[in-house]
Amino acid sequence: MSLKPALYLTVAVMCFCRPVLSQNKMTLSLQEAIGVARGQSLLAKQIEANYSSYVHRYNSFKASLKPQLSLDGTLPSYDRSLLNITQPDGSYKVQSVRRSILGSNLTLTQNIFWTGGNIFVSSGANLFTNKGTGLDQRQWQTAPFQVGIIQPLSLFNTVKWNFEQEKLRMKQATKQQIELYENLSGQITAAYFDLYVSNMVLNNARQNVQVNDTLYKISTGRFNVGRIAENELLQVELQLMNARNAVTQGEVNVKASAKRLANLLNLDSNTEFELVPVTDAPVFPVDMQRAVEEAKNNRSDILGFDLQENNARRQVRQSQSNAFASGNIMLSYGLNQTAMTLSGAYQNPLNFQQVNIGYSLPLFGFGKNRHDIASSKANLESAQAQIAFQKKSFELEIENTVNQFLQLQSALVISAKSDTIAQKRYEVARNRYMLGKISITDLGLAQEAKDNAVVDYVRMLQQYWQSYYDIRRVTLFDFEKNLPINN
Repeated sequence: MSLKPALYLTVAVMCFCRPVLSQNKMTLSLQEAIGVARGQSLLAKQIEANYSSYVHRYNSFKASLKPQLSLDGTLPSYDRSLLNITQPDGSYKVQSVRRSILGSNLTLTQNIFWTGGNIFVSSGANLFTNKGTGLDQRQWQTAPFQVGIIQPLSLFNTVKWNFEQEKLRMKQATKQQIELYENLSGQITAAYFDLYVSNMVLNNARQNVQVNDTLYKISTGRFNVGRIAENELLQVELQLMNARNAVTQGEVNVKASAKRLANLLNLDSNTEFELVPVTDAPVFPVDMQRAVEEAKNNRSDILGFDLQENNARRQVRQSQSNAFASGNIMLSYGLNQTAMTLSGAYQNPLNFQQVNIGYSLPLFGFGKNRHDIASSKANLESAQAQIAFQKKSFELEIENTVNQFLQLQSALVISAKSDTIAQKRYEVARNRYMLGKISITDLGLAQEAKDNAVVDYVRMLQQYWQSYYDIRRVTLFDFEKNLPINN
């Protein structure tokens, strides 16, 4: 068998199918099946939805770093109660009151990335009313303009650390999407070949029924004239019965395999497939060192390792920060005014300033902070050791995948030759049996070898194609085109 270069695997979804023979019958090649799966299968939709979720999460986080405009307020707050009001002489007077607050505030905020604080600008107005026995108060309070800053007093910048982790997660999700598509191609390849082999076994079983039926008729004639013993005739009859049973079992296997493929492709479960024979396989060299390097540059696992270490370092930094002072600084400046009317509350506004510094300083805690820092550092060392081990296992996985692929290249040629030899041997054995020169046992052995060889060759093709997609998945590199896989 001569091995030809593989066809390009990316097939436009509108071109998956050859002319449809009937509503539920489809002619399909391996590359077309992969194109259908990537275009419309439920697994592909799941892959796309998962990736879309990461994209929206990342975009949401980036949007949170930009100015945010919000409107908040009270619509309204109402309180009707009896209050004990202290009189000048120290006595109490029970007063019935009905109080309400109505107001809103428009605020624009912006994160300060490098410090973890935020700046805000706001404008708002509130209406206060208070009614009761002898009371009828109504007052507007406005703050036409206010600008301020809120800055945490901490060595740990939550915004910056979150941004680093979100970037890593987004890059990891992008790589994972490509890996999952390559894995899907491998799943489709397995299902395609399962149906292909089932069809081949069924067709071979049907041919065996015809051949064995002819042999049985010939053997019956020979038995009637005393040329063969009854034992040999019974052996021929048994082979015929086994062949018919193989047809029945083959039909069951074909239906089951077809349903599995249809399910993967998101097609009607009753779809009948006419599969294009797979005779070619892509043959190309793969350099071991290059494969490991490409895998390190492209795989999502490496970004996962970085995310693990980044998270461990974050915990160390946070525990170190907790050992020092924490709190908040709030500085604001603006204009405000009060009046009985809304228009009056905007006339001649007065300026105001606010400064609020809150802090918390740990003084003594029986070594709590010291142990927290030591624990986080130990966790970091554990994570680094685990990552180092995982990286070695990662490289070993790449090496094993490459070795298997290269081994299958030579095994495929041997299997093709074995299939050819077994076919020729069976033809010779059948002709010799027809001439009465060999026993039915020898013919049965030749037939069994022929049946096994043809299935073994197709199974070898299946392993090779699945290994082909394994190489693509574990390296995210197309060695056939010498290009990284980006979609």
